[in-house]
Amino acid sequence: MPTTQGRDGRALVTTTQAAYSLGMKPAPFREWARRRGITPTGGRRTSGGPGPGQALWDLADVQDAVRGAQPAA
Repeated sequence: MPTTQGRDGRALVTTTQAAYSLGMKPAPFREWARRRGITPTGGRRTSGGPGPGQALWDLADVQDAVRGAQPAA
């Protein structure tokens, strides 16, 4: 069973929620994260929907990137 908490105990968030935390829309957030080497921590499937599941992000990784720290391995 995948975890629903990040490294710091906060809940994992969707791409939209992570983008909103930085005042961005999802597409620019994904590009921002890619340039900084941040990847989603997990994902979840929407029931009955085709295609990939929704990415879940650890806000601790986002916070580290904002501060200029290296992402956790």
